[in-house]
Amino acid sequence: MKTILISLTLMLCLPCFGKSLELMVYNVENLFDLKHDEGKNDWTFLPEDTKGKKAACAAVKSSYRKKECFDTNWGKDNLEVKLENIEKMVVRNNKLPDILALVEIENENVVKQLAKVIGYKRTAVSNSPDRRGIDLAVVWNESDNLKFLSMKEHTLVGEYFKERPSRNILEVEFLVGKKEKLTVFVNHWPSLSNPTEARLIAANTLAKRTKEILKKNPAQNIMAVGDFNTIDENYPHPFKSVLYKDDLFKDLHSTFKDDRSISWNIKNQMAPGSYFYGRGMTWNLLDRIFFTKNLLNGSGMDLKVDSYKIHSPSFATKTYEYRKKGQYLYGSTIKGAPFRSEHNSTSNSRAGYSDHFPLIVKMNY
Repeated sequence: MKTILISLTLMLCLPCFGKSLELMVYNVENLFDLKHDEGKNDWTFLPEDTKGKKAACAAVKSSYRKKECFDTNWGKDNLEVKLENIEKMVVRNNKLPDILALVEIENENVVKQLAKVIGYKRTAVSNSPDRRGIDLAVVWNESDNLKFLSMKEHTLVGEYFKERPSRNILEVEFLVGKKEKLTVFVNHWPSLSNPTEARLIAANTLAKRTKEILKKNPAQNIMAVGDFNTIDENYPHPFKSVLYKDDLFKDLHSTFKDDRSISWNIKNQMAPGSYFYGRGMTWNLLDRIFFTKNLLNGSGMDLKVDSYKIHSPSFATKTYEYRKKGQYLYGSTIKGAPFRSEHNSTSNSRAGYSDHFPLIVKMNY
């Protein structure tokens, strides 16, 4: 009788514990399909016998990029291995993240191939003016606790982008549970080869849209995730001067590091960054998860800050050695750097994963 009473009590209390939702954001490094997209400079990541590839490679101005274009033979076997290795990174303990945000994918075609391999049925993919055809996506499985509401894209506008168009910002809205609305912005801001002004425009585009949503619904839960290509040296700083202004967004990594309830042992076990810059032998946090204060106010949906992690399993890491002779860094090494993609390999153990680590966080609701 006592056992029955305990069991009934636990069943009645289950709703008290609530439910959780996991989000992962991952820059998968050059996930391209095998077909040429008209008007896009996707020639490097095509089979070597693709009509027009040799002429397109010969026209590349950069000697490094030209060699890469000629040397890369992106075929069926390469793509299959790439999809399998992404699956290995994404699936943990036989479970999928509820929401997977993807950065550096080419198009809907290859995202649907990836979704099928991993086990997702729903996709939302951007269609950006980026000349290489680089885009963003969100994949998920529809359920009673996660329902798709809407999708929008936001183009970066300005004189600079007339000559160098960039990736759109992808906006996807979900209904979580019975009443919580969650907006996820997926970002891939202009690279560090572009002036800081380009990233400031991206930051202002994101901030403007976020304010529009909050004006309409102050209770909306909003997250901005992705590869923001921003480092501390950028000035004016896109985060400090735009995203953090008026307490619009908070940074999850900083929130995690500043949380005194989380052990320093746990914090110190995490990779120093999501990206390793070999030329300078430095770690960077190019990838970020930003959130609005609604997600940490103790009411409704809330971020589980201690669940945050830079996912860097040992199989997806390598020891990086600085090999440029004549430099003071020559011969120095760093352990645990991302095992970046070797695009010509058809071996799972040699093909690598990505030059970025994914970020993970859970939300309770």
